[in-house]
Amino acid sequence: MSAFPALPCFPCPHQSACCGYGVTLSEEEARDLSARHGEEKVYRTRWGEWRTRVRNRRCIFIVNNACSIHADPSYPAVCRAFPWTDAETGGPYEYDQTICPEFLARPELVQIGKRGGTPA
Repeated sequence: MSAFPALPCFPCPHQSACCGYGVTLSEEEARDLSARHGEEKVYRTRWGEWRTRVRNRRCIFIVNNACSIHADPSYPAVCRAFPWTDAETGGPYEYDQTICPEFLARPELVQIGKRGGTPA
């Protein structure tokens, strides 16, 4: 991932917009985060998917506009890879990268990492 340009994540100038929905977790991540931070921080959806809880329209792990588990060994793969790589497939992130307003401010970023796109 080092070939990709840095995004201004710490501190985020966009009020952690990408963290507004919580995040999908693997079984292992859900188990580890529950053990370290409390069972109430994660939940299983009716479809069986593990996710982080959301409060006040932000992932519960966002504190003072920063991720409080960024250095945690169980930092979710989805967070680690966003917005360049899909954590499930290992391929390019195919969803709406504009969840991060930096992609609206810098439209050239949208093509980076897409099929056929290259880092600037």
